Amino acid sequence: MGYTNSNKGWEIDLLPINESTKSGDCILLRFGDLYAGMQRQDVFVIDGGYSKTAESIREHIKEYYNCYYGGKYHITGAVLTHPDLDHISGLVTLFEYEDVEVGNLIVNAPWYRPYMSYVYDGRKTQYSVEKELKESFPQLARLVELAQERGVKIYYAVDNVGNNLECGDAKFTILGPTNKFYQTCIANCDKSPQKSERVPDMPNIQVHSTGNEEWYIQGFMEWPQNDSTSHVNESSIVFMFEYKKDIKILFTGDSGRLGLQHAIDNAKDKNIDLKQVDIIKMPHHGSRHNVDPEIMKRLGKYGTSCYISCTKGDEGHHPSKRLVNMLNEKGFNVYKTAGSILHRSYNAPDRGWKTVEPHASYSTIEEIEKQ
Repeated sequence: MGYTNSNKGWEIDLLPINESTKSGDCILLRFGDLYAGMQRQDVFVIDGGYSKTAESIREHIKEYYNCYYGGKYHITGAVLTHPDLDHISGLVTLFEYEDVEVGNLIVNAPWYRPYMSYVYDGRKTQYSVEKELKESFPQLARLVELAQERGVKIYYAVDNVGNNLECGDAKFTILGPTNKFYQTCIANCDKSPQKSERVPDMPNIQVHSTGNEEWYIQGFMEWPQNDSTSHVNESSIVFMFEYKKDIKILFTGDSGRLGLQHAIDNAKDKNIDLKQVDIIKMPHHGSRHNVDPEIMKRLGKYGTSCYISCTKGDEGHHPSKRLVNMLNEKGFNVYKTAGSILHRSYNAPDRGWKTVEPHASYSTIEEIEKQ
């Protein structure tokens, strides 16, 4: 088949994370001439799940992506949204493979341009703070070290908020976090050195389930006003992927209410309308702690697809039944992995996919503690 502009397309695959009873994230994205593959396409990995997920990534791109040439599997770029083990471990292993070549890495690191005024002990030097943070985030330190050793070009997201990182006909627009918000998240997390009084406090409230369920009545579902996720989750990179005029996808990592609000505000400042995205990759495996109805009013529109990466048999937690029903009430189409690959594409080779129906609402939802 000759190479023409009409051959260009895109596809996204959310891989199932089945190595653990806990959920994880691993998303593969490719675009260009997908029929020709090889050097006429670009392949990206967004988060890598657990260590064993790296082999699933390699097997997937081997079978479907046609990106093996010159004795290596070629991956244009990788994105690490945040350094929790269910996102970073597979990327570290992938970077260690001798037959995998990664060109670019989008990442954040606590020791990159740190706010020294946020460290309580003023006697510490930047070197000692960097050393301590690398010891606190060893997998992240290893990933950055591997990238540097292998000549991977590193883009720190905090330097590129609001910028378009272009790749052929595609662009990645970083919406958050800013360096100030990122350093605030890191300083508040339990892995960081003792913080100073100058560090803004962040919410640390989580509304728990009672262990019971209650009947769902459409239009009368309560939603916790005060709820939050971990500070490391809030530090997640939030970005929009756009391929030509064909597709817009919002990636949220495990960002929570604060991180998402910051990203939405940053998008507004750049005249980016996030209600026009086609797909929202929902944060934190469909946890209800990370979003609320007001946030979802600012994201997507009626019929927008919400993708959830979650393990099997964890309904009510990941994903939250309450969250699924809230999304359905607002007219979103909800899809989840739960042990299967979740795929969408345009002008891509047919793999014999079956059409999946949007997730129906639950008749009962998890009962939550009263605030």
